[in-house]
Amino acid sequence: MDKKMDKSELKVTTRYKTVLKSLDNTWRILDEGRVAVLKEVLMWLGHPDKSLKIIHIAGTNGKGSTGTMLGSILKANGYTYGHFSSPSIMDDREQIRINGEMISKSDFLKYYDQLVVLFKHHNVPLYYLSYFEYFTIISLLAFVDKKVNLVIFETGLGGLWDATNAIEPPMLTVFTKISIDHQNLLGHNIAEIAENKAAIIKPGTWVIDYPGQDIEAKKVLKARTEKVGARWFEHKRDEIIIANTSPSGLDLIINGKSGYFLSMAGAFQVHNFSIVLKTKAALIEKGYQFDTEKTRNGIANVKMLGRMNYHADKNILFDAAHNVDGIQGLVSALNSWHLKIKPTLILGVLKDKDYHEMLDEIIPFVQRVITVTPNNKTRALSADELATDILSNYPSIEVEIANDASAAISLAMRVRESSQALIVVTGSFYTLSAIHREGRI
Repeated sequence: MDKKMDKSELKVTTRYKTVLKSLDNTWRILDEGRVAVLKEVLMWLGHPDKSLKIIHIAGTNGKGSTGTMLGSILKANGYTYGHFSSPSIMDDREQIRINGEMISKSDFLKYYDQLVVLFKHHNVPLYYLSYFEYFTIISLLAFVDKKVNLVIFETGLGGLWDATNAIEPPMLTVFTKISIDHQNLLGHNIAEIAENKAAIIKPGTWVIDYPGQDIEAKKVLKARTEKVGARWFEHKRDEIIIANTSPSGLDLIINGKSGYFLSMAGAFQVHNFSIVLKTKAALIEKGYQFDTEKTRNGIANVKMLGRMNYHADKNILFDAAHNVDGIQGLVSALNSWHLKIKPTLILGVLKDKDYHEMLDEIIPFVQRVITVTPNNKTRALSADELATDILSNYPSIEVEIANDASAAISLAMRVRESSQALIVVTGSFYTLSAIHREGRI
């Protein structure tokens, strides 16, 4: 019996891997026609998006943290939720989660096969959708099938031409902090980038904005809200005070009440948490109910791979900060911990990022840098190139090159001053993915 199970599991795993390899990984983000294609596919499927209560999240930084915190609070209060986010670190299925658990390989294949039949019926090829588009549609099929109460639906890149923008008007549209990133794709300044992201605001939705949003970005979001007939949700800002900060999380005082622990490190998470509280207020107005004690438990048990994950046993911090804003948040957290020894940095970046500015932010706060090549063939800056760049711009810093991610961790543990010296792994989701592939996370 067990052998049969093993065989069937092996069959599913083999087919799952084959399907993933067959998907087109091309970024189709600059193709204006993609959203129309996805709308057509959703129409063929009978609009699964229409039967879901969707919370659509866009922004430059903090989408994943905001979505994960919100999901943890929903689950603690007895609601079931689906969560679509990207990119993945350990397994592609991380992008589609139900109540925090990624969907099974057999479920993924079941929904994929639905699309195969559908495309055959409409006489279109399997490459009609790209990898990200397949995951977007499959997530909606999974969420309908599992009858979740709410869906947390994160944009991949931008908003205007993002695959997630194909959905019908969602219940809530949430914006995290909008800052400079992907200028080659989204716009040259904050206003242009905000225009691209604001395109997900649809008639009838309630718009929830990051309380500390850039003024230019806020103007753009408000104008779009008014133009399409959406509602700008106003809510008295919650007062959140950090009583204590450590690598394992934050002790918070919320609206004068203490005893809250947020298991997400980094003071910047308070900004994301303020969006979550604002979203919770909107849900309460929509008729959803939240219990204070359950909510307290929810935030104390937030688990998120790749965002300020601290491994106390090895004194290693993993953080997928991948742009200037993310690195600033990481540096601010490191400074708040008053470390006695400067950390050793394992760094891998993508060449289409503003990595020079990222280096300017973090290099002064570290002892040495070990460079690695992120797990992305087309966009990775090689470890050699990054090391050369650092040496020419920061001649006084120690720089080592690691052939692979596993070697980087071993090297860092060997060269750091003592086990009390923190190792920080950062620069990209793909850097963390490379390290996971070596079994080191």
